[in-house]
Amino acid sequence: MSWPGGFFVLCHCRARHGNLSINLIMENNMSFDQIIIQSSSPTFCNIKPGNLFFVKNEAFDKAKFEVWKEAFFKRGLMASYAQISETSTAILLLNVCWVRKILDDVLVQSYLTEKGYHTSSAFDFVEELFFRMKEREGFPHEVGVILGYPVEDVIEFENHQGHDCKYCGCWKSYSDVDKARDCHCRYTECSRLCKKWYDEGYSINQIITKYQSLKTVA
Repeated sequence: MSWPGGFFVLCHCRARHGNLSINLIMENNMSFDQIIIQSSSPTFCNIKPGNLFFVKNEAFDKAKFEVWKEAFFKRGLMASYAQISETSTAILLLNVCWVRKILDDVLVQSYLTEKGYHTSSAFDFVEELFFRMKEREGFPHEVGVILGYPVEDVIEFENHQGHDCKYCGCWKSYSDVDKARDCHCRYTECSRLCKKWYDEGYSINQIITKYQSLKTVA
């Protein structure tokens, strides 16, 4: 397969030929729990509708994933995974209510219909995404719309084949550079803080409370 590419960050280095911000986690000295915290914190801290990242198959811990899945479910979040190649497993965390609103957007619906999607259900959309990751050549860049990236940027990325963007942060921006830059800074800082707090022994609920208190002060 010719991905991951697109909007995504690979091994924490920018993939200049693509546009989505997915992390391919190289598990050097990181536990599975640390990977979950670092890679999904913007979603469970409620500043991003979704996070998608990849781990090596041998590093994926199904038992621990199920524990995290239950914890996230209690907060209205949906955690899913799929082994999408012989070497990689995709993990997706979504704020279901937020994603439903995105999928109800008229422009998003029009774009996804052109891409062959015929549902406004977050669950069905995720199922189709994982199927495309496993069965098709190339990366389904349309996933960017449920990760919080402007549909205009997703469309323009495809129109420009990943070139000529105005800013490259968490995704390649062709429109609102200030917003893209602000999101990149907030998501990166959120991930850094949450991993730091987790390493210091805070629980997921305590981490969310601490982050929300920072937002309130700001």
